[in-house]
Amino acid sequence: METAIFDPLEAFETRLKEQHLAKTEAFFESLVKQSGVDIEKNRETVRQYNACKENVGKLTTKRNWLRFFRVLACITIILIPLVIWKLTPMIRALKKEIEEADQKAEELLNEAQRQMAPLNALFTDQDALRLIEETMPLLTFAPCFSAEQETDMKVNYDFSVQDDVERSSVDVLAGHYNENPFLFEKKKIHTMGVETYHGYKTIHWTERYRDSKGNWHTRTQSQTLHATVTKPKPYYHTQVVLSYCAQGGPELSFTRDATNLDRKSEKQIERYVKKGERKLQKLNEEAVEENDDFTSMSNSEFEVLFDALDRTDEVQFRTLFTPLAQTNMVDLLLSKTGYGDDFHFLKAKRTNRIITQHSQGRPLLLSPDAYTSYSFDIIKSNFEGKNTDFFKAVYFDFAPLLAIPMYQERPVHSLKPIPDLSQQYSLKQFETLANAANPSHMVHPETKTEAILKSSFVRSKDGVDETCITAYSYDIAKRLDFVPMLGGDGRMHSVPVEWDDYLPLKAENHFLVARSEQTNSSIASRNGLSIFHKS
Repeated sequence: METAIFDPLEAFETRLKEQHLAKTEAFFESLVKQSGVDIEKNRETVRQYNACKENVGKLTTKRNWLRFFRVLACITIILIPLVIWKLTPMIRALKKEIEEADQKAEELLNEAQRQMAPLNALFTDQDALRLIEETMPLLTFAPCFSAEQETDMKVNYDFSVQDDVERSSVDVLAGHYNENPFLFEKKKIHTMGVETYHGYKTIHWTERYRDSKGNWHTRTQSQTLHATVTKPKPYYHTQVVLSYCAQGGPELSFTRDATNLDRKSEKQIERYVKKGERKLQKLNEEAVEENDDFTSMSNSEFEVLFDALDRTDEVQFRTLFTPLAQTNMVDLLLSKTGYGDDFHFLKAKRTNRIITQHSQGRPLLLSPDAYTSYSFDIIKSNFEGKNTDFFKAVYFDFAPLLAIPMYQERPVHSLKPIPDLSQQYSLKQFETLANAANPSHMVHPETKTEAILKSSFVRSKDGVDETCITAYSYDIAKRLDFVPMLGGDGRMHSVPVEWDDYLPLKAENHFLVARSEQTNSSIASRNGLSIFHKS
């Protein structure tokens, strides 16, 4: 029977990493057997293809050198007729030989692709998840992010179901760890920044000057004036976040930021801890003076390295971070086995958010395209290598949570009951489907930027949810400012600077969401679900 992981770093190093690789290799072998591909025949085809491509490269290099010598001889006007007579037929012959070799290589490539087609067809985007589940049976992934789980997280775990209009869900991956709900979410985030625009104006003037002999002359001078204006501009970026819901520390909130401590030497860490201890001593003294309940823990190394000093409840913080949890967390922060101290940890009552540097930009699911190839050996390397990397990334997203034994306990089921819902799919799932569609279906027709898409539930009927998607975007209007600048002629000049004015737009459209097999008119599909226009 699977039990909690009391030392996440040791468990990964000595057990889980090897178990996952073994299961990955066994699963791949089962797919190979099921596909019936002839491995040795494919290897021979690939060998011939590679040899053919190598030959094309050699022939091309030889032809290019002959072309170079012909041009060089013509430039130096040395025996031009003889050069053309000797080299041109050789170049033409090489060209024909290259074309024939290219055609042969193309035929071999097509044959290799046909040989591997049965194996490539067996891969799915669920393979990586199933392998993780087999390695860690307490961890289960859901087919989609349902309205039921979303509501449970909201009602029982303080989860914010609907982000503000600055954030939109691009992809989600939901599940449970020992019945504790979690959600991986890739968000598109909108922020307002600034852009500096530049403008130039060249001015001319005539001035008189006296030469060394005292004679007067006139000369024309010129100067290019450079002006700038700074204006608001929207920016968009993505962020991968793991939200994990647990009952431990129900009133406790805190934040800690990644500091990449693992990159420091032992002496640097010692100095870092000593400096932090002085800060803790000062905070303790201030707490006494202000009658605050902050008291640093006896394990000053943990206090300094974890650095969650904005915690709101001392008792619950200590209940959560037992001596074992403290040891686990310090080991994790300093380890070079995983990714070290690359994680932000934000606890808001019963919802914990982990934002790791190593997961930014990674897909939440491994697509079959990540494995497929014309070569069996490349496919095997892709499947095993990418699944190994994927497991490591996911595991160390969970690692800061697994370091806390209380977070692995099964939740007490005396929670608030989830009301009966007609809604089947979560608001965030609606948004991921909307973001997967061509933006033209969602945004205002005058949109010239990216968009933040927000969803709301309308109604559900016959297993189909209706959602309203609101798109926030911008039109761009060209503006012209004239900036006064003092020129070398002693006069003020107006320098034109063109800039972009971002005009907010909003559009609302209604769509239907259902299982993919229920419709053949979808505009996008994800996690077995499809979104389509309301007729």
